[in-house]
Amino acid sequence: MSMPWQLKRGLEERRRSGRTTPRPIAEKTPSVDINRLKVPRDFKTYIAPNISFRYPQLVSMRIAWNVVHFQHRSLHRGVEGPIQIFGIKQIRTGLGGYFRHSFVCTCGRPVLKLYFLNARLACRRCQNLIHASQTCNKRTRAALQASRIANFLDNKSRLLRRTRERLQKRLGEKLMMAQGQLGTDARSFWD
Repeated sequence: MSMPWQLKRGLEERRRSGRTTPRPIAEKTPSVDINRLKVPRDFKTYIAPNISFRYPQLVSMRIAWNVVHFQHRSLHRGVEGPIQIFGIKQIRTGLGGYFRHSFVCTCGRPVLKLYFLNARLACRRCQNLIHASQTCNKRTRAALQASRIANFLDNKSRLLRRTRERLQKRLGEKLMMAQGQLGTDARSFWD
């Protein structure tokens, strides 16, 4: 049986690149989400107070309606840390005059999250991150989805009754799928 072309190409690229360490997982990497920041609607520049409590990698943040400045921690005493500047792009939602915001990464992509890795901020593609579901195969993906739903239900205390019931039903289905996948993995002793 021959190998699928995607797997063959991926293995050849991995061999050529010499990469032996696994890629970091995006969900485990610290990040700054634009939806958690309060982007001003006027033309003033604001300094975010106590930003280091939420993001320990940062010392300060200056934000305006179209740009944000992140100042990183210093690596040496007496020297200011590097400053990274990202544009903020307004994306129309189609709901009247409302819009949402996104960062413009150094690669030019509009993204909602910037990830901290190797003392710099960048998007997921620039940091070469993968999602946790990309590390799972068909058998283990249901268990990952079940754990995410369970965490969501535990952390959200104020959900509508119908929403909670729907998610609990989905959680039961995912747990059954995960249990079924684990049950079919057994092989005969004599094979």
